[in-house]
Amino acid sequence: MWISKTPLRVSFLGGGTDYPSYFNKHPGAVLGGTIDKYVYTQALRLAAIAPQRFRITYRTTESVNCVDEIRHPVIRESLREYGWAEPLNIATMSDLPGGTGLGSSSSFTVGFINLLHRMRGTELTRYELARHAIHMEQEILGENVGVQDQIHAAFGGLSRYEFSGSSFSIEPVRMSTSRRDLINRSLVLVYSGQDRSASAVLEAQEKRTKSGANQDYLREMYALTRTGVSILEAEGSDRAALIAFAELLDHGWKLKRQLSHAVSNSTIDDLYIAGKSMGAWGGKLLGAGGGGFVLFIGEQEMASALGARFGRNNVITVRLTEAGSRVREFR
Repeated sequence: MWISKTPLRVSFLGGGTDYPSYFNKHPGAVLGGTIDKYVYTQALRLAAIAPQRFRITYRTTESVNCVDEIRHPVIRESLREYGWAEPLNIATMSDLPGGTGLGSSSSFTVGFINLLHRMRGTELTRYELARHAIHMEQEILGENVGVQDQIHAAFGGLSRYEFSGSSFSIEPVRMSTSRRDLINRSLVLVYSGQDRSASAVLEAQEKRTKSGANQDYLREMYALTRTGVSILEAEGSDRAALIAFAELLDHGWKLKRQLSHAVSNSTIDDLYIAGKSMGAWGGKLLGAGGGGFVLFIGEQEMASALGARFGRNNVITVRLTEAGSRVREFR
């Protein structure tokens, strides 16, 4: 049996500039990092005498005899793309639910592509893995998605990624251990109670971006990624740096809200205001908008206050991690 373990991510700054509609004309960049929450995919070769050639378990269960009958789009198209015909039992699980702004869909795509290649004895480079996943989601499936989620999931770590045309570059953030540990003690996710489809939320935003209406906002959001790296890497007080970084996120969130009317709503706005009143220095809604998790950075006791207000099951502390998608074989 083979298992892939692929991290989810938090995007701090620059989200929206990682879409081809923008970075094919203007440079884009995001600053974000992978967290200690994962998507797991396992696969086991079935015996030739199995009654069905493919058994797939996710929110539902599929048992089919050919690839074309598979309903799960990423699994079906990945098996087609890489010419996989051997019988397989596939199952996927996640530490946190999808549709919550943590890049879970792309993490699954990255993990599944990684898994198929490793099962055949091929280890893709991190760059190749990201490229394969981007091609799968944008070109084969035709999904309205950016490119940051696939790159985060493939590479892992806290980095600034820059996009221009068909290329991207990586700038890992250089921090002291003490500053990294302070960040890890200060990150809290609060679930808004609303799931959403990223593609649906992005439709209005993409129209505005293509028309040029979002250009000034996106240009400033791009610039904030450089400022964010400078703050995190600057010498001096770790606490002062983190407060300044959180305040920058607050500014970035205000800009993001201008990209489309679908980005926020009264529930999210009220949640964010409450978080600021409970010790958050700053934060933002994760993902495309419309629901999912709100990220806060603040005092350690903030998590308890948020749990008392919104329910302990809806408040999750997370830590940044270094590794991208990994695959392991169990014999």
